[in-house]
Amino acid sequence: MYISNLACVACGKKLLPGLNYNCPDCGGILTVEYHYERIDKDKLRRDLERPIESIWQYKALLPIENETNIVSLREGATPLLELGNLGEEYGFESVMVKDETRNPTGSFKDRPTCVGISKAIELGVETVTIASSGNAAAAVAGYSAKAGIKSFVFVPESTPLGKVCQALTYGARIIKVKGNYSNSFKLALEATKKYNWVNLTSTFLNPYTLEGDKTVAYELYYQLNGEVPDYVVVPIGAGPLLHGILKGYRELEALGFIRKTPAMVGVQAERCSPIVQAYESNSQTVKSSEIGSTIASGIADPLIGYEQDGTLTLKAICESKGIAVSVSEEEIADAVHELGSKEGLYAEPTGATCWAGYKKLLKENRITGDDSAVLMLTGHGLKQPLAGSAQDEEIPVVVPNLSALEEQIDL
Repeated sequence: MYISNLACVACGKKLLPGLNYNCPDCGGILTVEYHYERIDKDKLRRDLERPIESIWQYKALLPIENETNIVSLREGATPLLELGNLGEEYGFESVMVKDETRNPTGSFKDRPTCVGISKAIELGVETVTIASSGNAAAAVAGYSAKAGIKSFVFVPESTPLGKVCQALTYGARIIKVKGNYSNSFKLALEATKKYNWVNLTSTFLNPYTLEGDKTVAYELYYQLNGEVPDYVVVPIGAGPLLHGILKGYRELEALGFIRKTPAMVGVQAERCSPIVQAYESNSQTVKSSEIGSTIASGIADPLIGYEQDGTLTLKAICESKGIAVSVSEEEIADAVHELGSKEGLYAEPTGATCWAGYKKLLKENRITGDDSAVLMLTGHGLKQPLAGSAQDEEIPVVVPNLSALEEQIDL
């Protein structure tokens, strides 16, 4: 296609688009660059303005050079849903949810994973690995099964059973690692170096996976008829989804399709919020943090050993004139219940933080009800049923007659 090179975001060094994880000179994060001047803009506009089939209709802006290497389960094309009932209750008019739970394995991770798997196939590698808190593990396992290659998945020992079972069903080899997510990250990285696997960990480690994240921006361009929302609200651990969406919008701006980019809002759990801590202290760099137990397991990332990932996400938030905000465990649980009971959306706690963060900013008047916003609902509730939710309440059992029924219901 139109891939040009890899470039270091820190020192600017350029590399050929092969299998590289960090800059060999400074250890900085690598990003994919393209020959934008060679792209047929008329064709790209037609692709952007036609109904969405999958992320691969935007292949001119994706890093696969031979489309025969593409591995797809029809990821992307997720719906954009208006929060009408919650809007009436809280007084906003134009807030929508990008429902990423509709992806093949149930989360947004299918976007970066399918690009990473396709690139691994293109590079001739037959084994991939990942460190994951759950959703990316399922995605890598599923797409590896589709591609017919091996996958080794490293997860924290506390990873929800539903996510582990999903990856096992796809045929992955699961390795549970004691301690927090950063321990899984470290072990997967060591195995990658020793066994020459392709590492698809969805931090900023693999430059190709981020390219799948940016396709959200292309889909929103179509779904919003070329309009750009004032805010895009994203649950963040290391933050590649947030950074990727902004990159997608920046590309659309550079190519002349839009005139502005949205302000990016990153939401973290209070118990693990290194990026928010840096934002609130007006620091330009992010430090790793001790992790507390949080129900938002998908963003429980203390960034130990790869703090530069958090710094890059913080930079994206600040450059876009966005906001970083943290939410409590109670706010997250309330968000799960409100999305379900008011809008019929079943989100895992991590995914529901987008609503918790938006609602908090609305109450604090840091966002107004007149601002348009898109909330990224990143993962399905079946991935991690919330303890203490309605499903744990005692459900009455009645004998099969109406009299017994009427004793239990309020007509």
